[in-house]
Amino acid sequence: MNEWNTYRVKDVAKFISEKANDCSLPYIALDNIVSWDGYYIPSDSTSDGNSNVCKKGDVLFGKLRPYLAKGYIPTQDSICSPEFIVLRPNDLVNNSFLLYYLLSYSFVSYIKNQVAGVKMPRTNALQIGRVSFALPPIEEQELIVSYLDKECDKITKKIDLLERKVDCYIRLRRSIINRAVTRGLNSTIQLKSSGLRWIPYVPIHWDIKRIRNFFKYRNEKVSEVDFAPLSVTKNGVIPQMESVAKSLAEGETRKKVCKYDFVVNSRSDRKGSCGTSPLDGSVSSIYIVLKPKNISPDFANYYFRCNDWIEEFYRNGKGIVADLWTTNYATMRNIEIAIPPIKEQQEIAIYLDEKCAKIDTIIEKTKLKIERLKELKRSLINEVVTGQRTIKTSDL
Repeated sequence: MNEWNTYRVKDVAKFISEKANDCSLPYIALDNIVSWDGYYIPSDSTSDGNSNVCKKGDVLFGKLRPYLAKGYIPTQDSICSPEFIVLRPNDLVNNSFLLYYLLSYSFVSYIKNQVAGVKMPRTNALQIGRVSFALPPIEEQELIVSYLDKECDKITKKIDLLERKVDCYIRLRRSIINRAVTRGLNSTIQLKSSGLRWIPYVPIHWDIKRIRNFFKYRNEKVSEVDFAPLSVTKNGVIPQMESVAKSLAEGETRKKVCKYDFVVNSRSDRKGSCGTSPLDGSVSSIYIVLKPKNISPDFANYYFRCNDWIEEFYRNGKGIVADLWTTNYATMRNIEIAIPPIKEQQEIAIYLDEKCAKIDTIIEKTKLKIERLKELKRSLINEVVTGQRTIKTSDL
């Protein structure tokens, strides 16, 4: 650290704020960049005409919600979202070293405490420019970058393998659910043609009826003061998440949900946001609330979250754009489904509880390993770019 000198960010990089005229250049949006990693992920995001110029080798840092630590070095001349701050490093700093510093705990923690705003906090060039940090000679910077590139690549490969493992188990879970709720547990049972588009063959003894025969529509308006707000997610119905914007509406503006009711988002967006509620509460008016009458709530919880049904629910929807695509209850109630007898429904639900619990345990343990590796990577970057760990040529 003896040879490290203190600089401000604005001493080692020029802040570029040049509006783009050529919108045909590759576009970089905030959602293209992986938090804390500096990786670019392709997406369908396009410029709305309000973009900034960024050159190959510039360093980008997301000013919106800076605690997300979104930084990137363009590999070619591009245009980017105005939510990025564009820095053009001078001869004092290696651009990759600067990026690693901007993604360090030390920098992100500091800048997080400087920003204003609660829901949409933003930093700016002035705040970032006056941040002071210790900078080694350029040769040592290059050594550090080579070391971090090598070590971070090792960790990233381990993370990628574990994420693929998680994905495989998620797909296995879906497959097991889909098979059980559409064919039952007896693989030798005789099948019959169902006449249904989404499930052509079902066990011979299963009933085929409209949804209205298995549920009663609940459309009772209540206040969130009397009935606690609930969130309906891909993993089921839960107490309202902290991240959900709180409603300011007064009076009885929400739909009542009772324990064991089935709740589904009428915005049939293929996300599978639905489930049997484990508690009383209330939901937004865009949700469909159904009281089971001839169907096991536990079975329904699995049945209507299988991939085949999610697609059928979507096909019955209407709308102008994907975000407003809706399947209302007037349509949903007439969709035909194939259902086994109650006793068999309960057996299937118990079977899936056991199978899914084992898979979920494996997934959670694997995700924990992933988080520990990500934490290791972030800690490594922070220790090295702040000089807490000395890197030598022999470390490469």
